[in-house]
Amino acid sequence: MSSCPDPKCGAPRLKCRMGEESPSDCAIWAKDGGGAPAASNGDDAPQLMRLPWSGAALGTAGLAFLTGRGEPKLVAVMGPHNAGKTTLLGLFYQQVGRSGQLGDARFAGSYSLEGWEAIAHALRWEGNVPRFPPHTSSGGGRVPGLLHFAMRDGAGVLSDVLLADSPGEWFQRWAIDPAADDAEGARWLIERASAILVVADCAALSGAERGQARSDTIQLLRRAAAERRDRPVALAWTKADIEVPPLIRDAVSTAATTVMPDIAMFETSVVPFERDNVSTLPGPAVTRLLGWMISPLRRGFEVAEPRPSGADPFFAIGVAA
Repeated sequence: MSSCPDPKCGAPRLKCRMGEESPSDCAIWAKDGGGAPAASNGDDAPQLMRLPWSGAALGTAGLAFLTGRGEPKLVAVMGPHNAGKTTLLGLFYQQVGRSGQLGDARFAGSYSLEGWEAIAHALRWEGNVPRFPPHTSSGGGRVPGLLHFAMRDGAGVLSDVLLADSPGEWFQRWAIDPAADDAEGARWLIERASAILVVADCAALSGAERGQARSDTIQLLRRAAAERRDRPVALAWTKADIEVPPLIRDAVSTAATTVMPDIAMFETSVVPFERDNVSTLPGPAVTRLLGWMISPLRRGFEVAEPRPSGADPFFAIGVAA
């Protein structure tokens, strides 16, 4: 095989979209009969990259490149399978993309625009059929896909933010046994996170298996409390347009505030919802949560004086020919 079967991945010419050091370590590559790339006549030989990123979600190589300009803020988005974590990330991207502004900070670029588009495109309507992003596969990955954006504050200081698109199966296993072999991805994330966001799925908490969903959510909250190390934590009720039975909601809320009295709580949905006779639109709800996630921004760096364009493509950007 000379290229990855995942149409969103550019391996082996570019870095593996799942963050693997080698394509042969990727579950998608191996599942489709991959391995070492097939021999070629030279026409499709890998070309030297002029820029050290591909635009897809960042892996460890891209992370090393990004952290060269300062420590980013990494937000761990944690929750069970099908809780709406990936949809939430897509909403963040669309909301910031509409205004380019968040409080007194403004959007200042991203090294993973293709990665953002890979999940956000599913939220755009085609005809009359609404869709949602596909499930994030647990595969064989040990590092989550990291989605990046930069924000510039009112003083002109640039700060980097990373949001992790991780499969729910990692956290379900990690909540039960944090030392489990198949919880390595969750451990990697929780060890490095600057802030923790736990997702509670209102659809699951109101469905036929709501008792199990309640137990799983409470168990995850308790594990997050045990591992937080004084980092900020929030609970986001996703799919908030679906009413959760009061006893279930109270049980989850009480469990959260008992182990983390300072936990912040938010509600989000892709459609308008009503709570306590107050109607809320998706945009403002997502903006409030995103504001919590990036505040305070880690102090980044101040841009140096412009330098003349040369062979380096970084200096060529924005410079008139």
